[in-house]
Amino acid sequence: MHANQDTSTVLDGDCRRLAALLDTEESHYRRLLRLAWRQNSYMKRQDVDRLEVNADEWARRLPEADTCRIARERLVAELGHRVGITVPPGRVSDLLDYVAPATRREVGAAVGRLRATAQRLARQNELNRTLAAFNLDLAREETEIFRRVVLEDPSGRYGDDARTTARGAGGILVKQA
Repeated sequence: MHANQDTSTVLDGDCRRLAALLDTEESHYRRLLRLAWRQNSYMKRQDVDRLEVNADEWARRLPEADTCRIARERLVAELGHRVGITVPPGRVSDLLDYVAPATRREVGAAVGRLRATAQRLARQNELNRTLAAFNLDLAREETEIFRRVVLEDPSGRYGDDARTTARGAGGILVKQA
């Protein structure tokens, strides 16, 4: 179903604004994607200091992306209301029947870029979640091995001279623990 020329002309300008909002939202997600890549790298290197700085940056950037997403969803709802249709937040394409072909291509391309970046971000976040879970499991396992081998087994204890001792816990690892 195509709208008349008046509706198309009115929506063309607003849909160009929508394309600009989509591009801005996509740039925020690209920035978050770079932070997610860094997070992965820092977790692999167990660089806690940089992980903390990265998490602070993520916390600062995420509200900007959310604000842009909310503005886009509101504009889509407003434009849908203007032409008499209900458009779900993620279905920008429903509006494209009401615009000129050039605007349709522009908005469609912006939607495609946003969708691709959002998918890459979701995939990277899932990889990071899996890596974080692995690191936590590894730390638990190493802690348990250390407890059993060093703290509970007298033959596994070392003195300050790096020789085994039967007199109890000692050495740098035990003191640090």
